[in-house]
Amino acid sequence: MSKILYVLIVFFLIFSPVLGFAQTNQPPQQPTSNPCSNVDAGAGTDASGGGSLPLCINQIYLWSLGIAALLAMLMMVFGGYMVMTAAGNAQQSSTGKEMIWASIVGLGILFAAYLILNTINPDLVDFSNLSTDPFQQTPLPAGSNINVNPNP
Repeated sequence: MSKILYVLIVFFLIFSPVLGFAQTNQPPQQPTSNPCSNVDAGAGTDASGGGSLPLCINQIYLWSLGIAALLAMLMMVFGGYMVMTAAGNAQQSSTGKEMIWASIVGLGILFAAYLILNTINPDLVDFSNLSTDPFQQTPLPAGSNINVNPNP
C-alpha cells in the first residue's frame, strides 16, 4: 500500500504544474506562418511582396544548428552507453570516451562558429536582409538627361 501511495504522490508532484498552467488567462496566440510556404520561384517573394526566401534560408540555418546539436548530444549519450557497458573491455571504453570528447568538441565548434559570426557581423547569421535580385536597378532621378538606349 505504501508503494502505491508513494507513486501517487510522485505522480501528483510531477504533473501538478501542468494543472496550474491550465488556469492562466493568456490570450490566444496567432498561428505563426511558415516562411517557406509561399516562396515564388521567380522573384523570391511571397504574394504580399515581402521577401520570404531570406526567411526560409534563415529557418533552414537555425534548424540545421538545432539538428547538429541534437546529433552531438545523441553521440554523447551513445558514447556514455559504450563506456558504461564496456565491462572491462579497454577498447570499447576508449572508443566511448573518444565519442564523448568528439561530440563535446563538435558542440564547441558549432557554437563558437555562430558566436564568432555573430560577433563579427550580425548580418552573417541573420538572413532577413538578403537580396534575391543581384541586378536590382535603382530608378533614375526625374529630369535626368542620361541616355540609356544605346541606339539613339
